[in-house]
Amino acid sequence: MAKKKINIVLIIVVLGLWGTVGYKALAQYFFSNETVEANSVASYSSSGRQVERDTFVLEKIHRDPFLNKTLVRSESAAVAGTINRGVKRHTAPVKTVVEKPKEVKNWPSVAYYGFIKSGEKKDELVMLKVGNSIHRLRKGQEVEGLVLNKVYKDSVELSFNKEKRMLRRG
Repeated sequence: MAKKKINIVLIIVVLGLWGTVGYKALAQYFFSNETVEANSVASYSSSGRQVERDTFVLEKIHRDPFLNKTLVRSESAAVAGTINRGVKRHTAPVKTVVEKPKEVKNWPSVAYYGFIKSGEKKDELVMLKVGNSIHRLRKGQEVEGLVLNKVYKDSVELSFNKEKRMLRRG
């Protein structure tokens, strides 16, 4: 009997709490009787107040934080930055970076014709056509700048000017 009375009291308390929450949620939409009065005449005048502007100079960032490289500005951009709005800015001297043209060697035409396997694994011979001549190579040998790195049944791994490529048979 005592357990039944405690359950009834707890149910009444829970319903009271949820009723209060529901009333407050719905009261702001439906039961609001407040009226808002808007004054059409402003009670202040802006003629007596002056706003002082805070001015400052932004410094040029000389390093790109994402690429971790120094930035180079052209002279026309440096001159345009000093003319803008009459603000004197400190400009760093312009550094010109002269890049040496790199010798680009293109991959020669290469065709893989297969391999000859003998009893030992190190005796595999690979048939490659480089340019117009056919060569028999072992792993690690070099022909016209091409180095044979790895040999598989259906493909080979070649490197040329520190660039690696896989070449399939056919």
